[in-house]
Amino acid sequence: MSYYSPDPLSVAKALAVTILLSFLYRLANFSRKRLPPGPRGYPIIGNLLDVPQRNEGLVYRDMSRKYNSDIIYLNICGTSIVVVNSLEVADDLFDKRSSIYSNRPRMTMVNELDVSAFFIAGFDWHIAFMPYGDTWKEHRTLFHKELQPPATLLYRPRQLEAIRKVLLRFLESPDDYLSHLRHMVGTIILSTAYGIDVQPRDDPYVNVSEKSVDAVGRAADDTSYLVNQIPALKYIPDWFPGARFKRQAKQWRECAEVVQSLPMKFVKESMAQGTAKSSIASRLLSSMDEDDPKAPQEERVLRNVLATIYVAGGDTTVAVIENFILAVVQNPEILKKGQKAVDDAIGTDRLPDFGDQKSIPYVDALMKEVLRWRPITPLAAPHCVMADDEYRGYHIPAGSTVIGNAWAMLYDEAVYGPDTHLYNPERFLTKEGKLNPRVKHPETVFGFGRRQCPGMDIAESTIWMTIASILACFDIVKSVDDEGFVIEPEEGFSSGLVVRPKPFECTIRPRSTHVRSLIRGGLHETF
Repeated sequence: MSYYSPDPLSVAKALAVTILLSFLYRLANFSRKRLPPGPRGYPIIGNLLDVPQRNEGLVYRDMSRKYNSDIIYLNICGTSIVVVNSLEVADDLFDKRSSIYSNRPRMTMVNELDVSAFFIAGFDWHIAFMPYGDTWKEHRTLFHKELQPPATLLYRPRQLEAIRKVLLRFLESPDDYLSHLRHMVGTIILSTAYGIDVQPRDDPYVNVSEKSVDAVGRAADDTSYLVNQIPALKYIPDWFPGARFKRQAKQWRECAEVVQSLPMKFVKESMAQGTAKSSIASRLLSSMDEDDPKAPQEERVLRNVLATIYVAGGDTTVAVIENFILAVVQNPEILKKGQKAVDDAIGTDRLPDFGDQKSIPYVDALMKEVLRWRPITPLAAPHCVMADDEYRGYHIPAGSTVIGNAWAMLYDEAVYGPDTHLYNPERFLTKEGKLNPRVKHPETVFGFGRRQCPGMDIAESTIWMTIASILACFDIVKSVDDEGFVIEPEEGFSSGLVVRPKPFECTIRPRSTHVRSLIRGGLHETF
């Protein structure tokens, strides 16, 4: 028996040779083709040093301007990266050529590591990272059936109940508004998908969801783990210096298994006991024929889709509402306009309802502008082109990672008017105060083409109703310290798969003395 263990120097040499051979192979294949313009790279590592670690959307937009091209090219250790910086190119590639631009690149930390939590637990269950093909289409079909109108209309009573409960929590402990918003969104998702009643505090299902969101975001973030940019690093042993990513992946394994199994176990036990509440899970499970040979696959697809909703739905929605709160703290005159728009439409004796949406276009404008102004995914989830392509005379190699720079598109002054760095909901309105159909909806933030987020409808309806309800009940202003000085909110933002504001202070207070009775009356109406 051999107990030989390679020394670090040997491993390093083997990695260097692997990377060099990969680089030379790709160089030989691509050098005779006319690639899109981009920065000149270095031997072996290519453009690794050109990859921004923060403000990626801005950096790639500026790179696009430097090379006078809406489409730019980088090569990172032999991997082709194409960045799309305009709506026109995005439409041409992701929509008009969606048959070859709908795949996902294999992300090492997500899809390939045999120690990865999500690989062992079946990370291909997450529809956002599934490769394009029949399996993905099967999952997408169910997603569309359950998360697109008219199905989403069935979920609105639960949305409304959760939103009105968060208003009460804002009254009781306004400083904890962020945890209240997370609880609200978790409640909507868990009650809709699984029929689970979420506990007021420290709910185990919400806790598992938040841990999984963090794990998914970090695993899929190129800036968090170098192995996503240099896949050959996956071959280094666990004990090798810099192999922390392998140990981290092992820690996520249990969390990934729980997020799939725990809520489904609850639903099945509740159904067996006759106590299950109506939900997507209980409704579809009860319609399955156990004797049908297709039943196991149908249940597997259902479990995967619900787990994706469970993990992916909450963090993004909360981040958008956080951005709205920051926007009105920084722009108090916009808060006042929003409050007046709600008051003029419904008065001050009741809370907004979903039926009020058409009569309050200013709230639509507030929502659209917050999606545009601070896109929660400045770089949309990457696509992968499945075949060699030619576009505007440029060669796009098969297997290239193709990234839509949503930030550049949403800050395009030719589309959204001047001063796109400012939060200005009027850009979506006509002079008469109606929604302007000529201004493009900022749906870019939800992705592109066939891979656009299928949960966009329920996310937007939750955001709209939350904004309208907050405007009806609360003032949100800058905080004041003990010496009476105004505390300016920090303008920094986190980096990662989902971008959100850094923690900032603000004061949330009821607009009037009868707000509490108004909220309690609204809650009574939802039961």
